Amino acid sequence: MTDGDNAASVVGITFDRAVSAGFRPEAVEGATESEIDSMVEAQGVSHIPDALRAVLRILGRRWGAAMPGTVFGVHGMSEDIREQALWCLEEGGDHGMVDPGHLFVFSAAGGYSYLVIDGVDLEQPDPPVWLLIESCQVKQIANSVTEWFGRVIDEVINEKRRLSERRAKGRPEPANEANYRWSDAINEDFGNGRPPVVTPE
Repeated sequence: MTDGDNAASVVGITFDRAVSAGFRPEAVEGATESEIDSMVEAQGVSHIPDALRAVLRILGRRWGAAMPGTVFGVHGMSEDIREQALWCLEEGGDHGMVDPGHLFVFSAAGGYSYLVIDGVDLEQPDPPVWLLIESCQVKQIANSVTEWFGRVIDEVINEKRRLSERRAKGRPEPANEANYRWSDAINEDFGNGRPPVVTPE
């Protein structure tokens, strides 16, 4: 098994952790290889890390349930967003990236922050992840794509705990709860208007 295969395997195992905790896999939708290739081409690069490609296969087309408030995936990234990220680097001064001119942007939030892979690392299977912010902040936030994705999944699991607590207090969030599995007993109690005691699966 190659390093790329290993990285992709870690991504799959990490996502399975969310599913085991109650997240519905159908709440997200993966991108096809051709869609990913088009996304890569649109940013003017020839290759992206295997770990990132594996993430896109899981939620590259529909991601909001796992990454709310972000722009992500094959229909979200564009050359315009890449140019905005490059502007952050110009304003940020010294930053430590080796080949920012060929960076790859894979997520954006609020129109002012971007997650990217340094151009020098695009051939690596599981490279570091950088955060660029328009307020001139540029920093490495994860040692690898798989580490970053692990944090995303931690947030997905923590979201069910938060929803559980709100349901127990009689303050449900039906739209968000639909992204998770709940036991029949819990659904019956909640349907009868009795505040249930909820424990995540």
